[in-house]
Amino acid sequence: MSTATSPLFLGLDSGTQSAKAGIWDERGACLARASRPLSVRTPHEGWAEQDPAEWWSSAAGAIAEAVSQVDASRVAAMAVSFQRESFALVGDDGSAVRPALLWLDIRAAAEVEEAARRVGAVEYQRRTGKPLDVTSVLPRMLWLARYEPQVLARAARWTDVGAYLMERLTGTPATVTAGVDTTGLVDVDTRWWAPGHLASCGLDGLRMPGLFEPGSLVGTLTREAARATGLAAGLPVIAGGGDGQCAAVGLGAGVGTGFTLALGTSVVLGVPRESRAVSPRYRTLMAARPDRQFLLESVIQSGTYIVRWFEEAFPGADSDAAAAEVPRGSQGLVTVPHWWGVRFPESLPDARGATMGWSHRHTRAHFLRSILEGVGFELRGLADDFHSAMDVAARVAACGGGTKSRTWLQILADIMACPIDLPVEPEPAALGAATLAAVGSGAFHGLDAAAAAMVKRGETVAPDATGAAVYDEVYRGSYLPLREAVLRLQRQPRGQPQGQPQGQPPAS
Repeated sequence: MSTATSPLFLGLDSGTQSAKAGIWDERGACLARASRPLSVRTPHEGWAEQDPAEWWSSAAGAIAEAVSQVDASRVAAMAVSFQRESFALVGDDGSAVRPALLWLDIRAAAEVEEAARRVGAVEYQRRTGKPLDVTSVLPRMLWLARYEPQVLARAARWTDVGAYLMERLTGTPATVTAGVDTTGLVDVDTRWWAPGHLASCGLDGLRMPGLFEPGSLVGTLTREAARATGLAAGLPVIAGGGDGQCAAVGLGAGVGTGFTLALGTSVVLGVPRESRAVSPRYRTLMAARPDRQFLLESVIQSGTYIVRWFEEAFPGADSDAAAAEVPRGSQGLVTVPHWWGVRFPESLPDARGATMGWSHRHTRAHFLRSILEGVGFELRGLADDFHSAMDVAARVAACGGGTKSRTWLQILADIMACPIDLPVEPEPAALGAATLAAVGSGAFHGLDAAAAAMVKRGETVAPDATGAAVYDEVYRGSYLPLREAVLRLQRQPRGQPQGQPQGQPPAS
């Protein structure tokens, strides 16, 4: 088939801070890309919200711009990658009755214990594959029932980002098993809604979206969506998956390839597996694959979000270059980067960060490097947990905005003492969605064949032996003792702080 007439596949990645669309051919060449920003609102400490209408407006805008760069008639199918654990409540007309709660929202910390009493923490993890923590939908729904009962009274349906976008695209409120499974509402064995979990938090009274497997046909593009995006009405819309699961596809990750690493708003370390395995030290997710494999993940809440916070709080020029000039170990400055709590290897949503070792010789660049190193030390701990439980190749396939920092990549390679492979494609979650669209459209017989053709590996960042030795000493001698001391202090009972109580809505 001529390259000028060969089919193209569109992948959309609707993330926390932006929506990114890309269009690829069967050989993995990107012919177009575009993005639109998304705003995150933090009206109170620990809260993180978004207007669901922005999910669609940003997605439609990014798609339309990408489509304008190609012959739209060549686009054969599309699929969506979406941010996970975020959800909204909507009315019969599909409009949100309140802002969506995002995955990094920790307001419902006090409701986790109540949720555990209702469903049982051990049984919850056995059924869902993930620990019951503050990111689960159950405690968040209990929080809404306690503080915003009038909102629940107006709600008719529950939706995640995937279902919200699918309804705008196809007219069908449907989401993907390999994505919505992170909410704690889906049974990983039956791959369907867990009735007891819905009933435990009041969702049994609301309509839930349909569930589709990755790579399957959800529906076709409506005329209205076609007008908004520039695509043809009737275009097949294929089930993609959660952004982490789709990124693993776009990285070409498979069983035996080592770790996947997403340096995004949060940091996600993953291990592809053929069968499920359950542990409180990671979460067991459905992989974005038609063959029903799994992806084990551990999460660090503070990723590029903490770097962006630093840049905004302490503005300066050439931050990455300046941090690169600071010696390994930041001349004794050590940072525990728990700006948004801890999820793994234990759930401590109230945990906060700490920096130790300040002196007159330290600068802004030292602080930044100590943050980058702190995230690296957390990653090493998570990787060590995986290595102690299973055989994982000492290699990392990385993606996300944080990979733009060569300084950070070298720090991570040295701390983890393993090579970090980078993809040619800077947006692997969108590419992963496009790859699933290609499979769902019948262009390839199986995901592995599609990934072999469409996913390209780029450069490798190799660890430095001297750097690895230095960081091993800092990790064992300074970081681990500081981390334990910080968490021990924060586990102790504290008096109620002055001002707004944690988790309670601000006064009107």
